[in-house]
Amino acid sequence: MYIDTVKFSHILETDTLDDINYFLSRTAFVISHKSESAEMLQGVLWYLPTNSPIIVVTNSPLEEMEYLKRHLKENLVYHRSIYVIHQKDEAVARFFAASGVHHILGDDGRVINGKGEGMYVGTLFAALLGYPQWIVFYDADNLVPCALLEYTLAMGRLFIANSANTFYPERTPVDLHNVRICWASKPEIKHGKLQYTPMGRCTAVVSPLFSTLLEGWFGMADYPINSSNAGEQGLSMAAATTLRFSSSYSVETFQFLDLLAKAAGTNGLPRGAILQQYQSKSPHFHTKRDDEHVRKMIAQSLGCFLIFKDHLPYQTEQQLYRIYDEMHLDITYPLVYPAIEDLPLDQCAQSGLLLVALHDEAAVSIGE
Repeated sequence: MYIDTVKFSHILETDTLDDINYFLSRTAFVISHKSESAEMLQGVLWYLPTNSPIIVVTNSPLEEMEYLKRHLKENLVYHRSIYVIHQKDEAVARFFAASGVHHILGDDGRVINGKGEGMYVGTLFAALLGYPQWIVFYDADNLVPCALLEYTLAMGRLFIANSANTFYPERTPVDLHNVRICWASKPEIKHGKLQYTPMGRCTAVVSPLFSTLLEGWFGMADYPINSSNAGEQGLSMAAATTLRFSSSYSVETFQFLDLLAKAAGTNGLPRGAILQQYQSKSPHFHTKRDDEHVRKMIAQSLGCFLIFKDHLPYQTEQQLYRIYDEMHLDITYPLVYPAIEDLPLDQCAQSGLLLVALHDEAAVSIGE
């Protein structure tokens, strides 16, 4: 397991533009959308490359779906590969039912609500495209989305460097590669002034658990983890299809743990993995959640550790239960979904799964 916290003295080099173009043309962007306006979503997509496949997984009211698609089609005319999929799509539900993933379905037979579920659906479609080598996840509630330019360029440099073996020449490139964005700050405006917080409220609680876990599993003492709940992150497609997904807001923490567990060999031979925390220069403005929402996020994130309870170091386990007691939280176990590589992807055509680009005249079948 190789973990690195990365800072760049500059973000753009003219002699790397060819590499960045290669990265962008082979990267799928998955955008999680729920209640954000079409205008806000458009603003996020405007900062994404026109030559990349962009998969918007929306859980907005079904009656708003057509307006959302029409608005994006009219205002993003140069983006040729934008796909909009509803989380409650019947074909998606049929595929999961046929694949035995019944616990992702609610009483209505559709995929249940949750960010993790949306990311799972988005990754499924990205994998079915066949050609992306990397996948990047962004949220739709970014109030100042120009920051995505920095995130995308930074991830491009890091992923290309690993595949070309140039950033760490002493190490062999590995296929399980995760880059997580550490925000410079998450400011908010109070009384007409910006107030800066160095770490998110959920991250501040969850990240110290990773520090003791790294020491117990890998002998890495006091390594600062600032990306346990990184909503903006990228993975090699090998990592995205190998790691399992979990429900709702637990997903970022769970996948972090699953990556570490595979590197530690908790269920077999250890696999080589790279985790990079990119420390961005851009502040991150997003929709402010209330304290009860943050407590729910914390509880879901802590529950991820219990999925790995049989392998947790004693110190990490005791630290976990101490947090539960101090914060008076109920133990919450997330649902866990199988890795994309373990799904019968050849059944997609039978389930009727289709990707329809906004500017395509006809549906493009991806199951055949």
